[in-house]
Amino acid sequence: MEAEHPHKRIIEKMVDAALKEKLRHLARKYNQKYVLDIWVEMAKKGGAKPYASKLTWKPGMTISQALDCLDNYCHSMEVEIREKYSGEEE
Repeated sequence: MEAEHPHKRIIEKMVDAALKEKLRHLARKYNQKYVLDIWVEMAKKGGAKPYASKLTWKPGMTISQALDCLDNYCHSMEVEIREKYSGEEE
């Protein structure tokens, strides 16, 4: 069994907090229901699997790289929100 990197849990908490903030931002920008609907659709499609390369924390990544992955993931969500809900009133 591989030993866990000592900073892994700290980094995971930081990424979790950043993800929550980005989701809050999307909910304020578009609509909380839209963000939740897209999140549920993603879960039904297998969770974050289609986005795994964009979101997965990999040992050796810098914090900057992890945040870039998070930005890409949230951008993908935003594109889906715009595509699905364009023209709808919020």
